[in-house]
Amino acid sequence: MSEKGSRLQQRLSKAKLLSIKDITTLSTIKQIVQHDGVLGLWRGTLPTIYRNVPGSGLYFYTLHHTRTFLSSFTFDNRPILNKSTINLSGGVLARVSVGFVMMPITVIKIRYESDLFQYKSIYDAFKSIIRTEGVSGLFAGFGATAMRDAPFAGIYVYFYEHFKIIGNNEKINPTLVNMTSGLFGGFMATLITQPFDMVKTRIQLKPQEYRNMFYAFGKIVRNESFAALYSGIVPRMLRKSFSSAISWTVYEEFIKRYI
Repeated sequence: MSEKGSRLQQRLSKAKLLSIKDITTLSTIKQIVQHDGVLGLWRGTLPTIYRNVPGSGLYFYTLHHTRTFLSSFTFDNRPILNKSTINLSGGVLARVSVGFVMMPITVIKIRYESDLFQYKSIYDAFKSIIRTEGVSGLFAGFGATAMRDAPFAGIYVYFYEHFKIIGNNEKINPTLVNMTSGLFGGFMATLITQPFDMVKTRIQLKPQEYRNMFYAFGKIVRNESFAALYSGIVPRMLRKSFSSAISWTVYEEFIKRYI
């Protein structure tokens, strides 16, 4: 899903003669299979694992301690911040801080998946970026990434906890409540933050052409239409919703059993 979303956004960035309606998720899958074979759909799996496994662990660790810290602020033995504010703020702070730490592998993943670069390996991608762009190249697109991840995490945690309360009130199986809440939370957060993901991908693929977040927004809307900001939303929505639902269900079960 990650590979298809990145390729779909990339194809739109290169399109000159095709209209946006001619470039779809299915046509992108077909193009990948024709060019790279079926295994091309799994290109970038290794850097994705390198990013997501430690990234998820760091995120949940940071989120847990951030929410605990924010909950500790009291006045007259009453919490200063309500639960919704703690969830929203905790999600934002945890995601941005972890996103910065994991940014280099994110850039390498995006470049490695793209057919704009002919990297032989992950290490080759790392060396090439350092050689041509310096260390700052490993953090290309962090502004747009933060603008995507901060609201995504905050919105996700907010809706996740909200849907979980509704499910628990109906006395549904807790695991099913966590999974369903994760799906709905991922859907809402992805829908709202998709334009920032599109801009982030463009900056990371073509940093010379898309100099910063605001310039990239303007250029995409001016040259391709506002709808282009939502290219790749279907595979991203499926990927984020299901991966988030699984991650949060595992997290909730871990907290319940061991903490």
